[in-house]
Amino acid sequence: MLVIRLCRAGSKNKPFYRVVVSESARTPRSKITERIGYYDPKRKPEVVKIDVARAETWMKKGAHASDTVRRLLERAREAQVS
Repeated sequence: MLVIRLCRAGSKNKPFYRVVVSESARTPRSKITERIGYYDPKRKPEVVKIDVARAETWMKKGAHASDTVRRLLERAREAQVS
């Protein structure tokens, strides 16, 4: 089963997350299927950049989004509308 989740990048005390599509049985750091965006919580205001169309395409194919990614997708959709 495919999942859309965060993959941590960045250095110590400076987290940066990539929003990726990967196999659920693998760890977040293992091979990914596709990178669809990123999230930078340290910037003020926080930066959320996700390709919502690609995320929706993957969800239609059966991928499940993690709780955090689901919330970030909602924020990305709101940013697109504004």
